[in-house]
Parts: sequence; C-alpha cells; structure tokens
Amino acid sequence: MVRSAEDRMTWVCTREPPTARLRLADPPSSRAMLDGGWWPTSRDPVVELCSLVTALTAQRGCVIERIMLQPAAWDRHPRRIGVGGGVVRVGWFTTLEAGLVIITGRRDLRIDLAVIAPETTYAAATATMLAASRSANTTRATDILSIPPSPRSRPLARHGDDVAAWETEGGHLQSDRHPTAPART
Repeated sequence: MVRSAEDRMTWVCTREPPTARLRLADPPSSRAMLDGGWWPTSRDPVVELCSLVTALTAQRGCVIERIMLQPAAWDRHPRRIGVGGGVVRVGWFTTLEAGLVIITGRRDLRIDLAVIAPETTYAAATATMLAASRSANTTRATDILSIPPSPRSRPLARHGDDVAAWETEGGHLQSDRHPTAPART
C-alpha cells in the first residue's frame, strides 16, 4: 500500500488549544458502557484532539497512544497528531458510531466517550455529559446524543445506495409509486 505524504505527516496544533469540555465518570467503572462525555468546540480534529489528550493526561495521568473516530463527523482526517512532545495515532473507522470516540493507551487503557456536536446548546450538552459520566451507566453513545455528520464531509447519495436494505425494510422507491388523484369531496 502506497501512503501519501499527508498520511505520514504528524499534525501539530499551532495555537493554544481550547480547554476541553469534558466530564468523566468518577471513579471509572469496568461495567459502564461510557466513561464520560466530550463536547468539542469545533470539527477540527487537530485542535480538538490536542485539547482532549491534554485534558485526559492531566486528569487521569495516562499515556494516550491511539484515538479512534468516525470520519463523517470531522472536517479532515489526520493519521498522527503531536501532543506534548509525543505522537498520538488516529484511526478513522466508518463502522464506528459518530457519537463515540475510543481512546487507548498503555496499561490496557481504554476510555469510551460520548461525543456531543459542537453546535449543541449548553443545556443539552451539559445534560448529555452528565448522563454519559454516570458510574456504571449502560447507555450507548447513540442513545444519549450523537454528533451528526458534518455537511461538508457527507457523501452524496447515489441512486442504488442502500436500495436492497430499504426494500427489505418495507420502504418503496419513489419511482415505484404511482401518482394518485386527490379524493373528491
């Protein structure tokens, strides 16, 4: 596989990243589906992930090595980010829920966070972060509130996309419908 120069490049945040809007379960629970909630200020992964890694390192004293995200929810897709003199690898998985970020690191570290859309209101984001940070919660990220795909990164729908799934779920294509005359009264 030939990798581009951009894939090999380590992205570094050139300005002071904002303070991460993050709420973690305290104490962490091995039974919880989520370890907390994260409310990024933008859809720029370099700035937001630098902020998140810095906050997690300060709060939990952990060494973060990898972050997994869903690509449709972000403006660009860097593979490596430089943070605090180290490099964090970023994996982009279309099968991952858009409202979830998975962080892994040394000593079997795994942190699953619900991601709240940057444009979410303060009240809704606060409620979501509280729900996601409850100890031993059993709620999935998509059931709380997920980050919708960015309009710029959403692929254009083509005729035939998901037609088989649509037809087996009881839906009908528009071209299959016959126009009906309005009922006379």
